[in-house]
Amino acid sequence: MTHLFSTFSERNYRLFFIGQGLSLIGYWIQSTAFNWMLYTLTDSPLMLGYLTAAINLPVLLLLPFAGALVDRFERRRLLIALQILFAVQALALAVLAHFELLTLPLIIIMGCVMSALTAFDSPSRQAIVPRLVTQRENLPAAISLNSMLFNTARSVGPPLAGWVMAQTGPAPCFLLNAVSYLFMITALLLICLTPPIKGAATRTARGALGNLGFILATRSLRYLILSYSLVAIAAMSVYVMLPVWANEVAEAGPQGLGWLMGGIGFGALAGAALIGTQRRPERLWPMFRLAAILLGLALILLALSHGLWLAMLVTVMLGMAYIAQGVAANTLLQLSIDDDHRAGVIAFYLLAVFGSIPIGNLLGGWLSQVLGLHGASLAAGAAVLVVTALFWPTSHRIIREIPPAALASGEPAPVKSERRR
Repeated sequence: MTHLFSTFSERNYRLFFIGQGLSLIGYWIQSTAFNWMLYTLTDSPLMLGYLTAAINLPVLLLLPFAGALVDRFERRRLLIALQILFAVQALALAVLAHFELLTLPLIIIMGCVMSALTAFDSPSRQAIVPRLVTQRENLPAAISLNSMLFNTARSVGPPLAGWVMAQTGPAPCFLLNAVSYLFMITALLLICLTPPIKGAATRTARGALGNLGFILATRSLRYLILSYSLVAIAAMSVYVMLPVWANEVAEAGPQGLGWLMGGIGFGALAGAALIGTQRRPERLWPMFRLAAILLGLALILLALSHGLWLAMLVTVMLGMAYIAQGVAANTLLQLSIDDDHRAGVIAFYLLAVFGSIPIGNLLGGWLSQVLGLHGASLAAGAAVLVVTALFWPTSHRIIREIPPAALASGEPAPVKSERRR
């Protein structure tokens, strides 16, 4: 744990962490107010689900291409430009909401704009992190702290948004988010980036299809992204079941749902911290697949639970395993690629993160209807274990092929494209 927080001795990362933390709180404040206004304008939970999926569609469609474009620009300048655009969008929402001009078509358009900007912002933020630390052994901790920061902001922002809306309405929530981007912009202006660490050979930037081809041709990248995508879909299927679980199985109502979601949040923080304390990258490979096993077992235990407290303990395991695997995958990807193509490859990892949510929710709803709640959770857990077993030989070969020098130093390991053999 001491190593985890020693990352704050890095000035650039410390500035980025503070600026991003305040900006993320603003983001969750706006997101909560945005969803509330969308619901009040539709007055239909079903329509809310459809419109939310439609608003998130641009980020899924643009991510692979946005990641490839990010690699062609200087990332700090690009991030500053994106924060300015986010602030303008939030300010426009505040003005429209204050004067009661925010109609349903307008809020959908503004949501799609935010989604499109996110497609460029997310890979940019991920790709800049390795440039903020001068010691490679601090990279796992830096990525883990980012995940912890995101989950902490998610627990702070929505309650604050609820209080602000109860006092003054939604317009100040959008204004607070606009102001929060000033902290991120200030942090980006103050940091001094170190020269990027190059791989064995610097290549020209690839397009989206080129990055996809490189991932498919490289066993370690293919394994990380594909196995994580399949496991994430199964994990996300439980989220659509939790409200029904709290109400029908635990018979605890909204308060029970709060406890279950809180368990996932607490586990997520623990999982991110666990990965962040690892100074030796070679330990992350077995932890990546062991986290998948824990996730599968947690889903099976959830299928066997009937009371609130047991289910809450299981959700702690669930959150810890899911976030631990995600942070491990992110860290291993960051350590396996050179800086010139970092954003393009990370974009496909983010596509797995964002894309697993709607697919997992649809799958969870269908399984719950066909198999019931307990059967759906059991099927999801079994699927995770089967996927992990199928990929086990591949992961074992990858671990054996990594050069010991790369493991010891934490430098980007030279990945081997099978097409070049």
